[in-house]
Amino acid sequence: MDTDGSVRQSSVNTGNTPFSQGRMDFPWEPLTAEDHRRIQRDWQRGKGLLGGDPRLRPSDSLEPAWAEGQRFIRSLMLETPGSKAAAQFLESRGAARAIELEIGPARADFILNRARHEPDTLFLGVEVLTAAVRRALVRVARQKLDNVWFCDDDVRFALPRLCTSRSLAAVHVLFPDPWWKRRHQHRRLMSPPFLSMLAEHMAPGGLLHVRSDVPEFMAWTGWLVEQSPDFQPPDMSLACRLQPYHPTHRELWCRSHGLPMSILCCLRT
Repeated sequence: MDTDGSVRQSSVNTGNTPFSQGRMDFPWEPLTAEDHRRIQRDWQRGKGLLGGDPRLRPSDSLEPAWAEGQRFIRSLMLETPGSKAAAQFLESRGAARAIELEIGPARADFILNRARHEPDTLFLGVEVLTAAVRRALVRVARQKLDNVWFCDDDVRFALPRLCTSRSLAAVHVLFPDPWWKRRHQHRRLMSPPFLSMLAEHMAPGGLLHVRSDVPEFMAWTGWLVEQSPDFQPPDMSLACRLQPYHPTHRELWCRSHGLPMSILCCLRT
């Protein structure tokens, strides 16, 4: 442990993650006009941001010592004069031929495999669990990847700050937390304003790629996509764009336990 209390990167555990099936019930129903208004109000207030509003974090934690020299970015670093990480991120973003975003990469198996096979593409992983980000950064260093960055802000806060409009060639949402309890519904990732925000930052023809082992979550996501004018109807054949495909750690666990999984792929209009 360093003198400031932070753990050195070499001590970060990159081992296996235990899983359980968890609850599969995911209550939802088509949204009414009042539901849409309520969700939009909550969105504008920032309700449900995991980890809270980053602007309320102590300023001395914005660029932690363990992140020095790593491909780690926080949204507010872009507003910090003299931030080396911000300058490097902007340089990477400007040089990229394409940008792909993974939301909630956890162990980062999928995004790191994509980064190895697509060296001209910039990959951004946004994961609210800082410990998972630190583990991913250890793997980035070991694999000597220079085209992937990680952020531990909530993507709903980070995306409009880290990416410009119409810049994303693909967005991957793989096995997200469904937040199945009704009192946690405001934390659910998929919502009409969230899809609108994704659409604003995706290039025309960009790929939206979602996977889950919770059938009702996928039904909800499919319904939202069908209601959105910003996305074409789902098309399973689009999954071939992801080859060679490397499953996430969660997906491998589901396969080994015989749990059914669903895939949704669609294009930005």
